[in-house]
Amino acid sequence: MSDSQPPESQEARPLSFLAAAGWTILVGILYQLAVLVSDAARPGAVTDVVTHTACEALAYSIVFFAILRVHEPDSSIRQVLALRAPSVLAAVLAIVAGVALAIPSDFVEKAISARSPPSQKEIDFVERLYAAPTTGKKALLIATLVMIAPIADELFFRGAIFTPLKRGRRLEPIVMAVAAYETIANLNPRTMLPFFVTVLVFTWIRGTTGSIIPSILGRIGYYAMGTLPLAMGKLLPKASNGIVAGSLGIAVLSLLAIAALSRRDPRALDARLEDG
Repeated sequence: MSDSQPPESQEARPLSFLAAAGWTILVGILYQLAVLVSDAARPGAVTDVVTHTACEALAYSIVFFAILRVHEPDSSIRQVLALRAPSVLAAVLAIVAGVALAIPSDFVEKAISARSPPSQKEIDFVERLYAAPTTGKKALLIATLVMIAPIADELFFRGAIFTPLKRGRRLEPIVMAVAAYETIANLNPRTMLPFFVTVLVFTWIRGTTGSIIPSILGRIGYYAMGTLPLAMGKLLPKASNGIVAGSLGIAVLSLLAIAALSRRDPRALDARLEDG
């Protein structure tokens, strides 16, 4: 009779804040490498938003499975990504918050750009990146920027990073850390402040509801506000101070409603318990 023992499952290593930052940096390195390889194989790919999104999704996937193996070897993909059914009302409120946040965020970005205008080279690059001369390309641009890219971002930062980082820790530092990681990864000084506030909100929604679905829906609503006019060759019109204040108020009320709902919703309570 063999004395061999059945293989034991790999021991999980808790995800530290430093390790989470390291995984985020690795995503950035892999993304840049993928873009360079794509542009070398197909010159001009560097100005194709679909190529950028595909390279980002590839980098996220590689690092996600590495995180899963090292930090969550006994957890399912569904559990790590927090793919849990939320309250329908919480999902709707998240969409409202995302759409409402887009207006003050755009207002702040325009104010920063007015003080520190982008160079002509930067303007030309962005115009080529988001060019959509045909109906098919407009539809592809909208699908990429409103659906695919936001979902990929959420699954990585609010799933692969958030879930193992949350184990045994309070929510507040995790929300701040995950938002900071994504903001630094964004690497855009002009949008850093509004971007940080926005992803801070989405991270809080993810932690409060215990599900990634409301934060995904909120982010889709947020990007739809800016992308739909862009696909039509326009920019989101500059809002008045009253509209900005009203939108901000709607966003705050939606978030307060999500907080109140999540304190009583059994699904949110169970989901937060699963997060640890």
